[in-house]
Formats: sequence, C-alpha cells, structure tokens
Amino acid sequence: MIECRQFPRIPVDLQVYFSTTNNTLIREGTMFDLSAGGCAVASMTSVQSGSAIRILIRATDLGSPITIESGAVRWSEHGEFGVEFVGVSELDQSRLHRLLQATSPSPTRFT
Repeated sequence: MIECRQFPRIPVDLQVYFSTTNNTLIREGTMFDLSAGGCAVASMTSVQSGSAIRILIRATDLGSPITIESGAVRWSEHGEFGVEFVGVSELDQSRLHRLLQATSPSPTRFT
C-alpha cells in the first residue's frame, strides 16, 4: 500500500484536551497518531466529522501544552477521530516540530 500523505505519521501516546465549536466543554482523549499536519485521537466523547476543534497537547517533555487553536475533524468512527491542523501559532508550530523530532523513530543503521 502506498502512503499518499503530505506529512509522515508518528505513533504517540499523549494526553489531549479538546473542545468543539458545538460544545465548549473541555473533553479528554489520547492522541495515538501525530504529524505536522494533523493527528488521530481516541476519546470516550464522540465528535462529529466536519466539526471545528481546539486541542491542547500535553507534551511533558516540552513543559507547557502545545495549543492547536483550530482544527477540522476529517473523520470520526468507533471512539476515534482524525484532525487536520488549520490554525497553529508560530510558537506552537515550532514546538510541534520539536515534539515530532523527539518522538520520531531513529533510522535503522546497517553496518
């Protein structure tokens, strides 16, 4: 199978907090997939595809959470949903790239 994504995905296990424009209550989930352009989250709270969402990523290695000011839910099924990052500040974009570099698997070296 050929991967046609713009950004490579990295498996992660990060706690996130999120809210949607339809429901401003803060909900909790676990991010299990991350790229520079989006993520996948598992949550007990169902989120509708097409919803606008705001996410705080608890990245303990970086200190304070990374804030995704606006995202778009692209798919939702069976307690999981995928988000495309739409609005991220320059500071949080830089922190997101540091997190991706820190969690990326090291390339295998052959000697």
